[in-house]
Amino acid sequence: MASIQQDPSGTFHICFRYGKQRFKRSLQTSDFKKATAATVRVAENLRIVSLERMEVPDDADVPTLLLSDGVVTSKPESVCTLTLSELFPKYLDAVPEGAIEKTSVETNQIHMKHFVRVLGKNKPLRSLTASDLQKYVTTRSKEDGRPGSNVNAATIRKEIATLGSLWTRAVAQGLVTGNYPHRGIVFPKHSEKPPFQTVAQIRRQIEQGGLNEEQAGALWACLYLNVDELNQVLDFIKPRSPHPYLYPRAFTAMHTGARRSEFCRTLVNDLDLKDQTLLARQRKRMKSRKTTCSVPVSGALATALQDWLKVKPASPFLFLDPTVNGFANDPKSEFALDPYDAVYHLTKVIDKGEWKHVGGWHVFRQSLISNCTFGHLCNRMNRTAVGGN
Repeated sequence: MASIQQDPSGTFHICFRYGKQRFKRSLQTSDFKKATAATVRVAENLRIVSLERMEVPDDADVPTLLLSDGVVTSKPESVCTLTLSELFPKYLDAVPEGAIEKTSVETNQIHMKHFVRVLGKNKPLRSLTASDLQKYVTTRSKEDGRPGSNVNAATIRKEIATLGSLWTRAVAQGLVTGNYPHRGIVFPKHSEKPPFQTVAQIRRQIEQGGLNEEQAGALWACLYLNVDELNQVLDFIKPRSPHPYLYPRAFTAMHTGARRSEFCRTLVNDLDLKDQTLLARQRKRMKSRKTTCSVPVSGALATALQDWLKVKPASPFLFLDPTVNGFANDPKSEFALDPYDAVYHLTKVIDKGEWKHVGGWHVFRQSLISNCTFGHLCNRMNRTAVGGN
């Protein structure tokens, strides 16, 4: 079947499906009779193709072929030959250096490796359909994810979104045409994450419910530490870390809630001990530009940072690790060290101790937010109890 659509300028377009792909082509006319005649011609040629009385080559410009009754009288438009395996390298080549976070690039690269593995490295983008994406979703939902569970729906949605973002970029660069065919995809259901809870709350649930490792892991992923527990973690880290920067950095994370990558790029000049502020260099708040945010420094944190500055290696970076300083020695680098190294250094210290369930730097950020929120609610409840507003 073929149909016509008229755009606001009055020009008619012909729309039809061939195989699993939808085509739309301008007829370069505002005459209804001419547009209708072209539609009848294309519909008839589609019927002839279905009867195998007309051949459509794989690299053919299908709309032009059908409009010309199988005889192309004009130079066909170039056919997109870009494949899934070529999409991500093309995307990286077109993006300015430093425009995207290193961790985001690596995450997108992982997502695209899954697409190439499931759908095939030579899969042409122009042949990608909603059925292909549904196949991908179904396949990924049956694969192993975290220990004891399959890949969850939230992860699969992020992967589909990654390909959609790359598709949009490819369209803007003229590498592919058409809309990303993701409409109508059905994702598996997923359970809502548990609320953030303290160590004591999680342990009670594990004991009372007889939870297995997988069920307990879902709770530990939503851990936050109260003020006393944060201090205990600091006391645990200080004598055990082979990396001197780790203790002052953990102290700063607990008191400011800054992200891992923000610490890796923090400069000495970002710290103002007189006014007790620290400048966080952000990348996630806005995509179009680098932003900063000034956060307060507590008295206890100011003292800890003063002590650190006395022994810190000479460098413009605030949190420098002298044992892993490859990034700091690179004049083009905005990082004191690789963010993944920062995770490794922390987990290596706490992984085998009583705080092994602290999953990484994000727990300190979660803890600050949860403690502030809980304290604010308690203050409001206390004021209400004594007649406050």
